[in-house]
This record gives sequence, structure tokens and C-alpha cells, in this order.
Amino acid sequence: MATGESCRRIGVFCHCGQQNLGDEAIFAAVIQNVHSRLPSAEIIGFTINPADSEMRHGLRCFPIRHFAKTKSSLASASSPASSGASESSQSCDSLSKLKRFCKSIPGVKHVVSGMRRSVGAAAAILREPGFLFKSYRRLKGVELLLIAGSQQLNDVYGGVWGFPYTLLKWTLLSKCTGTKIAILSVGAGPINSSISKFFFRCVLDLVDYRSYRDAFSSHLVESIGSKGIHPVFPDLVYSLQFSTPAQSHSNARRVVVGINPVPFYDDFYWYSPDPVRYDDYVCKFASFSKWLDKSGNQVLFFPTQLRADVLTIRDIRQAMNGAGNSENLLSCRPIHSLKDLVSEISRTDLVVANRYHGILISLALGKPVIGLAYHEKSRALLEQIGLGEYVLNSAEFEVEELIAKFRSLEANAPAIRKQIAEHMAPLRRALDEQYGNVFALIGVASTRRASMGKTD
Repeated sequence: MATGESCRRIGVFCHCGQQNLGDEAIFAAVIQNVHSRLPSAEIIGFTINPADSEMRHGLRCFPIRHFAKTKSSLASASSPASSGASESSQSCDSLSKLKRFCKSIPGVKHVVSGMRRSVGAAAAILREPGFLFKSYRRLKGVELLLIAGSQQLNDVYGGVWGFPYTLLKWTLLSKCTGTKIAILSVGAGPINSSISKFFFRCVLDLVDYRSYRDAFSSHLVESIGSKGIHPVFPDLVYSLQFSTPAQSHSNARRVVVGINPVPFYDDFYWYSPDPVRYDDYVCKFASFSKWLDKSGNQVLFFPTQLRADVLTIRDIRQAMNGAGNSENLLSCRPIHSLKDLVSEISRTDLVVANRYHGILISLALGKPVIGLAYHEKSRALLEQIGLGEYVLNSAEFEVEELIAKFRSLEANAPAIRKQIAEHMAPLRRALDEQYGNVFALIGVASTRRASMGKTD
């Protein structure tokens, strides 16, 4: 162990760097708390997209797995400003036509997709030994690796070789380098594959500390056979000190309602797309927004996933027809960072949010929220604040039901704001206790007594 604080190295591991500002908030919260305990220590990030993470958080960062350039990054690299822009555009049009023709032939799409997956898998296998060796060298000398929250214990996105394998290999690397490893306030589920369950059991048995952000996740990992206790601590974002304070409610102006949708069942984003259900979801939000407009409220749509949510917001506004151009629909200022997001939510009085961290950040800013839950994590989040009655199921809610909930939220808003404020302090104290428990693993003194950690 390093003797001087300035020589100490702490790693923060997070599946961020993909323009999901909820994940960026988790990463920022952990960085802030590490600095508060070890001000001079070097913090090293391990993320999906190190270049993006370095730009946002000012840390030296490394990849947690092989990073492939996204379509958007490739598009920006081929800027129309180049001298051959016209020829390039014509070539792209021709290529697009060829692709559409090939896709129209029965069976070709599945064959090509299968071949691409096979080639990609083979290339990844060949690159993995070199990547593991580089990662071992990057991790060596890091005293503590903090695996920061989010819904990492699942195999829906990427299957077995997504979250399960990624967590397992970094856990094993940490054991090889002598690095203490802690999983903080993580979410769990769905976990479908027996291999995924095995990988996660190995991870949870090997780490030096683990906790979960809700009882649902704790019970789920217990059900897959993970031994020991499974403590529940609040989401890490509750420990983040926001730079922009929430604006106070004023009766001198119209109520501003923030709406945070997700691309629910959309082809572009959702793991199990269903165009019919997506269209139904969009139409419901459009109807609700038109009702808000007619009722004299102002509406502010805001994304937390910058690549996907903006497309759904566009679809909702289009589905509103003429009402989509109402002066009551406020223009969302450009959102590129967590600070931008907080600034936009601060403009609202009441919020209807579908994303987990759209709900949480709104609550942290003192905003009364109706949550549309596509997973039990969102219901648990609002129940934790005592607002379980303001949750609807994303797949089943009706517009009339949402309107009734909104009227109740608006009528009870002053009492709800007070209730939210009363719940914030205990949540933050619990997270302070958790950080104390974890930093005790590397001998950093805490004013709180460590009470939970790895158990045999």
C-alpha cells in the first residue's frame, strides 16, 4: 500500500461513456466522494468509452472492454466539409440502395447478421488476451476499484458476454493485482442465462464488498444462489452535490411539467422491440401532453439518454399534430452534460419521468414526480421516498389514469416537496456510511463504524 496520499490510486469502474446522463451522474457522484475522502489521490476511470469519460470528468480513463466506433462517431469523422463530400454522398446513397435491396430478399438479413456476429466474435476472442494483459498493467497499483452502480447485474443487453463476463474478468484481474474491489448500490435483473448466474455468483463471492440499490435486486441475487448478506443502500446519485440548485415553485406563473420519455419498445434502442407497442406509447404521451397544453400548463420534454430519448421526444411532438407547435411546449435548451440536464430539470415544477435517473435526479432536486415504471427498480425508487402511489406501469397505463395521477400530484405538491426533503438526509447519511465501510478496506479512517461488507 502506498504511504503518501498523493501516491494513492483509486479506480472507478462504470458502464458510462454512451451519452446516458444517469450513468454519468453515478460516475460523478463516486468521483466526488473519493475526492472528499482522499483529496490528493489519483482517480482512474474504467469505462465503456474512455475518450468521452476523460472529456466529461477530467480523469485518465481506460476501456473495460473493446470499444467499437458508433455510427455517429463514424459519421462525424466523414464530415461533408471534406473535398470529396459530394462523391462520398453519392456513394453512400448507392450503398444504402444496395443494402435495402439485399434486405428485401427473404433470409438474407439473418444470414448476413449471423456472419457478422460470428466474425465479430472470432475477432474479439483473438484480441482478448492482449486486452487482458493491458488491463492488468493499468489496474496494477490501484488500491481500490469501485464498481459504481447502475443496472450491471443483467444479461439482457449483450447476453452472457456483456455485463456478466465483463464484471467477472475485472474481478479476477483485481484479485491478480491485489486490488480491493467493491460493488456499490448496483441494480440487478433480468438474469436469464444459467451461465450469467454462474458468472455473477463468482463475482459476488470474490468481491470485498457488495451492496444493492433496492430490495428487489438484493432478493434476486440471493435467488440465483449468491451466499451471505446482501445489504441495500440508496442509489449513488443521492450522494452527488449538484452545482445548480433547484428553482423554487412560484404561483405567479404557469406550472411547468417536465416529461422524460424512453424509447419504449422502439426498434432503435429497446432489447425486445415491438413497433405496435411503441406507437401506442408515443400516442399516449402525445395525448397527455395535449391535455396539459389545453389545461394551461407548460410542457418541457427532456432526455437523459442523449442518443435515444431525443428521437422519442421528436415522435411524441409529431404525434401531437398541430398541438406540437403550441407556445406552451417549451423549447429544451441543448443538453450535452449532466450540468445541462440539471439546469433543465430545475426549470420544472412537476415531472413525469420514465427513466430511472430521470425520476431520481428530479427527486434529488426536490421535484414531485410521477414515475412510469418499465422495471421494478423505478417503483422501488419512489416507494423509498414514500411516493409509491405515484407509479404507473409503462406497458399498461391509460391516459385517463395518468391525468388522474397528475391532478393528485399537483394538488398535493407542497406536501410532497416537504416529504421529499425529509427523505433526502437519511438517504445521504446511508451513503456516507457505505463510503466509510468501503474506504475502511484500504485503511482510510471513517467517523462511522463499518457494519457491512463481504461475508462468507
